[in-house]
Amino acid sequence: MEYLNSENLPARIFGMKRLESLFNQNGFLICQLTGKRIYDFDQIVAIFVPLTTSLDQVMAVHCDHAQEFTQKCLSSLKNFN
Repeated sequence: MEYLNSENLPARIFGMKRLESLFNQNGFLICQLTGKRIYDFDQIVAIFVPLTTSLDQVMAVHCDHAQEFTQKCLSSLKNFN
């Protein structure tokens, strides 16, 4: 599968480091599902949404909402086609 291509891993690591940097700078990240602030980095799930075969968008979601967020993303893609 193309999205598991090892060439994308450095960009994904950079995306995760960028989330960590934003967290350290602000002291929180915003959950992409609820819009609420997440103050505990251990409760953040990084979800990589593929935009193209070589480009992902990394999104921070609270661990309690990660499954719901992923299902909504997949549902919207399904409805898009």
